[in-house]
Amino acid sequence: MKKALKEIKPGYGLGSLKFGMTRDEVKSLLGNPSFIDKYSHSDSAKDLTESWQYDDLLLSLSFDEEEDWKLIMISVNDDFYELEGENLIGLTEEMLIEQLDEMNLGEWSLEDCSDDDNEDQKVIEAEDKSINFWINDGILDEIQWTPFFIDDDTIEWPE
Repeated sequence: MKKALKEIKPGYGLGSLKFGMTRDEVKSLLGNPSFIDKYSHSDSAKDLTESWQYDDLLLSLSFDEEEDWKLIMISVNDDFYELEGENLIGLTEEMLIEQLDEMNLGEWSLEDCSDDDNEDQKVIEAEDKSINFWINDGILDEIQWTPFFIDDDTIEWPE
């Protein structure tokens, strides 16, 4: 199964896993998750997100209530996964930037998200491709992406 999930596809999904799939569709493809967490980003009752963690795949999936519980975000934490044929997890910040400059991801920006607890965390956002690269202590340890958006409120679900 893991081989079918190797390729990170911006705006589309991960291998055969596609944005817009229902929780049941994902479960029939991947089986039961190792852990499920449900939370809200606001005080709204209709703003729930359900996050599924697959420990054996080093993969996390999010489903939003506002989008009828469709798959809305994917995160990977393993160098098994590839973007444009390249393994990126584990690269230093400098090596990642060199690699991103060679890829056709459009413009990207780097933001320092470090906090007062001396945590060294940065994120590189390639907005045109709806993908974020999380760098902790100088090393890329997570890639996170969503479907493309037509505007701030409208998702372009893959076909």
